[in-house]
Amino acid sequence: MRLSRALQATLSFFCLISTCHGSPLKSDETVFFFPTSASQENNSKWNIKIHHWVFEKEEGTFSRKVTQNIFTEIAEALDVTEEEAHSNLFKQRIKWFLVDNERNKKIHIDFNKQTKILESTSANGHAITSFSLAIDSTPSSWLTYKVHEDKRNFQGKVQLIPEIGLTVISDIDDTIKISNVLDKKELIKNTFLKPYKTTEGMPEYYKKLESKGAFFHYVSASPWQLYPSLKPFMDESYPQGTISLRNFRLKDSSIIKFLQSSEKYKIKQIEDIIQRYPKHDFILIGDSGEHDPEVYAKIYKKFSDTKIRIMIRAVKDSDIREERLHTAFKNIPKDQWILFN
Repeated sequence: MRLSRALQATLSFFCLISTCHGSPLKSDETVFFFPTSASQENNSKWNIKIHHWVFEKEEGTFSRKVTQNIFTEIAEALDVTEEEAHSNLFKQRIKWFLVDNERNKKIHIDFNKQTKILESTSANGHAITSFSLAIDSTPSSWLTYKVHEDKRNFQGKVQLIPEIGLTVISDIDDTIKISNVLDKKELIKNTFLKPYKTTEGMPEYYKKLESKGAFFHYVSASPWQLYPSLKPFMDESYPQGTISLRNFRLKDSSIIKFLQSSEKYKIKQIEDIIQRYPKHDFILIGDSGEHDPEVYAKIYKKFSDTKIRIMIRAVKDSDIREERLHTAFKNIPKDQWILFN
């Protein structure tokens, strides 16, 4: 009995140490940093936010089995050929859903000539860390940081967004990227089986806004696992900005069900951005495919003291009746929102 208690105490001690301090990064584990932003506290001090993901690439039998399960799910629900579902493009996009997420990883980064310890990762391998720091860099610039003492050179970046400015909060699917969210079959094909395609006119318009000094935040209900595939598309076609996507695990939900929009998720993410930059003017850009008019209207009414303009892209076969729009934008001045195609 004494031995059992002693052993239990020892195990509890090591569990406590692991929980408090986390385990270091291993040679077969990867760190992925997402672009984030910093808010200005005073002339030199900034509130920094870092978002990272730690995982191990899954190989072998498990990966093949899960890939086959996903293929079966998609093939049963959609008109997808075996050749499409086993294409290199599909494999490249689906592989990020098959990684082994690493819990309780403690990462150190080199940031602005200082070493910072990031929050330990949760069960999905993600962690978000906030800290304050005095920085001499020019507002609007991007700062680069990397994992401390790791030869693989895992890097991330954060944008210093000043206290006053113009911010664009943009949806992704069917706003800046053709997804056909209302057609489940086309949504899956555009997400996993086809090259990403920009929405006509939007890259030019966003670059025009960028030339006027706008800052960009992209908010989507898509899962974080799509970001590695989205990044090259975004880098080529749209201004740099932060990105907010949703947490997803294969064992919790099917991909097809998850890709449906989440109104509550988008409201929270947009609220967080506006609260971080309360003195900015905002342009909210979305589409009529799902809930963007209703989401943006709620945001407008909640932040009544903030200058907000709403732009909704008219999506083919979506509900753009005057009745819907007038209900959504009730008590919002007509010159503060626009429906465009």
